[in-house]
Amino acid sequence: MKKAIKVIALTLGSLAIIIGGIIYVLFLLLTPNQFNQEKWLNKPAERVNMVDSMLSEVRLRGKSKTEIIKLLGEEEEKVYFKELNNLVYYLGDERGFMSIDSEWLVIWFDDKDKVTDYEIKTD
Repeated sequence: MKKAIKVIALTLGSLAIIIGGIIYVLFLLLTPNQFNQEKWLNKPAERVNMVDSMLSEVRLRGKSKTEIIKLLGEEEEKVYFKELNNLVYYLGDERGFMSIDSEWLVIWFDDKDKVTDYEIKTD
């Protein structure tokens, strides 16, 4: 009887460790990367993994165009969604199971070069 209890306890303990490991790995895979300015500037295709973190950490509305460029760098030359009063940043392949399109961060400015709005768009 004592041997059966030990086997059950060992089995449940092992199962708990395995389930805990699976939850930890899923957490790491599903949690967006923290915003890292150096990575943002040097690895544009990985921006999609940290844009949500950046948007939750940094209040863009009201910032000047100069502040945005200092934070996010110069925009790419040939971009979708380009207008006279905005900056557009390539984020990388579209998130999701079927990555067919790309994602872009579009930031609009008023006539005083202050951010009025921003949006993540898909081409």
